[in-house]
Amino acid sequence: MNIITYFSEFYLLIKEAIDQVLITKPIDNRNTVLERKSSVLSLFDLIIAARFPATIAPPTPRSKRIIVKSNANGSSISYIMIMNMYEVNKIVDIFLKYQISTEKDTSSYFIRPMEGGITNTSFIVTVNNSTYVIRIPGNNPDVINRKAEKYNMEKAEELGITLPSLVFDDDSGIKISEYFDVYTYSQSDFQDNTMRENALKKLKELHESNVIFEENFSPLTVFRNIADESSNIELEAKEAGEKIIEKLIDIGIESRPCHQDLYHANFIIYKNDTLLIDWEYSSMGDIYFDYADLFWQNEFDQDLDLRKRTLEEIGVKSVEKIEKFEYFEMLSMITWGLWAMRRSPNSPDGKETLNKAIALLENKN
Repeated sequence: MNIITYFSEFYLLIKEAIDQVLITKPIDNRNTVLERKSSVLSLFDLIIAARFPATIAPPTPRSKRIIVKSNANGSSISYIMIMNMYEVNKIVDIFLKYQISTEKDTSSYFIRPMEGGITNTSFIVTVNNSTYVIRIPGNNPDVINRKAEKYNMEKAEELGITLPSLVFDDDSGIKISEYFDVYTYSQSDFQDNTMRENALKKLKELHESNVIFEENFSPLTVFRNIADESSNIELEAKEAGEKIIEKLIDIGIESRPCHQDLYHANFIIYKNDTLLIDWEYSSMGDIYFDYADLFWQNEFDQDLDLRKRTLEEIGVKSVEKIEKFEYFEMLSMITWGLWAMRRSPNSPDGKETLNKAIALLENKN
């Protein structure tokens, strides 16, 4: 598709929605975000986009959103040309329903998507000189107990290890909170000794608390529920999971409050304090799964020095403790590998993860 065709497509779609321009450039390990709101797509915007080595996804017929992404000189530039008006109206209706705002005029709302969500969609919303974050749940491959998530999150708030929320609808899973100026961890941040130490301290604070979480997501059983036994690789992974559980029962499984989804973006820094967010998978569980999950989701296995150093920092030093950790690490791979197969069946990531877990178990036996 040539540039003239793009101009035509843009022009037709502009009538239906608003546009936003987000320019983000990493500076000193933090993101400075410059924002400009406009109701008309200017020729200047398209010229600037054309000058950068951008990848422009061709719009499908009647598509409501076109995204242009570009990387230049260390900057990440995303032009969100058109905001889906259905989403705008939906968000405004939610704000009115929960009395976050009484403003009915959609033009009074400045709404921009947040990046980083995998199953949920989050937006930053500014109205009446106040800014909020709204999370709208997507379709998870597993069933999330929203009542348990809400209860567990409130307990984490009482501990002071997470950000507070204004609204949490435990039927729909919709959550609204104030917008906080935070720094979100990247995967590479765990290589920084201070940032890693702060993250581990916050996790230890949770594990050693007297909080009793409501039962929600259990890695000891979830793989049985989401595996498609008609798939050879998934059946083999499920059988491997059963063997791992048998080994862990022999070793001994503890029950403590756990987060259980330690993807790097769920660690944030607010006012110089490291906190945890996103309690969808929190439950009582074994802390070794939390640590194994932290390692696996953030690719500690790609840096053997980091892996060894962090194992020592969390006290996993003896042969027995390392064995327990490794079994939980394989269980994490199977859990999220199957989850990925359900979420993105055409992606090779899930299958590769399952094959790796199976191979590790075979080599261990």
